[in-house]
Amino acid sequence: MVEWGMKLPMFVPSFYKYVTKNSHIPSQEEFYGRYVNDNKEWFEKRDDSESILKGIKARAYRSYPSIVRDIHFALVVKERSGFDSVIYNYDTDIKDGIDLVIRNKGYSLSANSHVTKTYAVNLFTKTERAYMGRENKGSRHKKIPNVEYIDMPVSFKGSKRCGYFYLYHDRELNMLRGYIE
Repeated sequence: MVEWGMKLPMFVPSFYKYVTKNSHIPSQEEFYGRYVNDNKEWFEKRDDSESILKGIKARAYRSYPSIVRDIHFALVVKERSGFDSVIYNYDTDIKDGIDLVIRNKGYSLSANSHVTKTYAVNLFTKTERAYMGRENKGSRHKKIPNVEYIDMPVSFKGSKRCGYFYLYHDRELNMLRGYIE
């Protein structure tokens, strides 16, 4: 019910607000507390059972590693990729459904010159649930003209482990380079 049957308020705005206000990444509990506080009116209008509320909390806790992973990977790509521009921001994520925007100059044989191309990168885990979520997310947003979209499903086998979850790092950066170069 919580996973697919309810339209929950988005998690990303609360994460951004927390980081902006406190200048650090929140714990999962701090993140969830901010989420509940930011969406107080939504929660107060509802009369959810204890099991539904636990499901919402579990869903927020599952979103947390994904948000941290995306932000971390954006920084890895900015620092190590050599791409001309790497953009990760709230508006692009929320409004356009794009995790990373990358601009990179490449050589075009047809134009016989260097051209800058723009890529919209969507990161997600290589799981059945993530593919379903990606399909839903893809249908909610209009594609931007002159942008090449890259869906980048990642299996965590071989990814960098950080505590109890995984981060995208060098292996995934090399995968991304393979899509772009």
